[in-house]
Amino acid sequence: MMAALPRPAMPDRSPPDDSHDMRQRHLDSLGFAPTIAAGAGSKPARGWQPPTPEALQAQIPQHRFLELVGRGGMGAVYKCWQTSLDRHVAVKILPLDVGDEDAQFSARFKQEARTMAKFQHPGIVTVYDAGETRGGLLYIVMEFVEGTDIAQVLKLQGRLSADFAVAITAHVCDALQYAHSRGVIHRDIKPANIMLNLEGEVKVADFGLAKENAPGQSGLTRTNLVMGTPDYVAPEALIAGLEVDHRADIYAIGVMLFNLLTGEVPRGRFKLPSEKAGSDPRFDAIILKAMEQERDARYQSTLDLRRDLDEILATPGVRPGPSPAAGSPVRKSATPGTV
Repeated sequence: MMAALPRPAMPDRSPPDDSHDMRQRHLDSLGFAPTIAAGAGSKPARGWQPPTPEALQAQIPQHRFLELVGRGGMGAVYKCWQTSLDRHVAVKILPLDVGDEDAQFSARFKQEARTMAKFQHPGIVTVYDAGETRGGLLYIVMEFVEGTDIAQVLKLQGRLSADFAVAITAHVCDALQYAHSRGVIHRDIKPANIMLNLEGEVKVADFGLAKENAPGQSGLTRTNLVMGTPDYVAPEALIAGLEVDHRADIYAIGVMLFNLLTGEVPRGRFKLPSEKAGSDPRFDAIILKAMEQERDARYQSTLDLRRDLDEILATPGVRPGPSPAAGSPVRKSATPGTV
């Protein structure tokens, strides 16, 4: 059976005016850096200053803007209180100073809302609403996840235990299998876009670079524009004119699993996790297969990758030994396990 994720105490769901400091101390005591499940994207917003919560309050009055909690390429993210439904939400704002070279920036933002609003999966951050303010700011309202992202966990811990790494990766596989089966590629899988809330639930965030992979769908990105974070980008994404499919996400999962087990990303002639961290050498085989340069040689679905992770948990205790060569076969289990 899949190892259970840690389940810290339930967060306070009341308005934060009097309890914010208390919850912050609780997060600090757990070693969590406060963050929310709405990644700000990967492309820098040059020189852009996010509006103050007070400035936004007048433009989006249905939400009480509490604080700015993050900013980046896809704009800024605010923690808000949705008064009509008595709950916290995250509101992401798109910057206004998008230059001519970013003509499709707004379109990608709108696509994120349309894409994520279709999803109903516990491992994917939920989108509630999207719109445009009177001042021309595009915004998206989504689930607020109080906790941390896995990049912050890695920063604090250096690397994760094998059980923890497998549990996180398995959850990501499940969420992406759901998205891929609906023709959607994430395109920016990495620890910073994987959230862990205070109940120990894993959620995939930031489908801002997502692309529908359907017949006749040209997508919103140019064929010569590389999307994603460099260390996690599949080789085919660097080839001009080559269409990227769901196997690019599988490549990124392989990089992420290496990162979780070792605390590093694989670059150049890298040592495998069994050598660097003394982990089960079967992880080496999974990582090598997920990261095959030729996508036809990779796992063809996240479900297949998940099955091999389950096999490790079903028969634990393999001692580190010689690392498998790239392309080595990995024994399959009959059915995926349960997290």
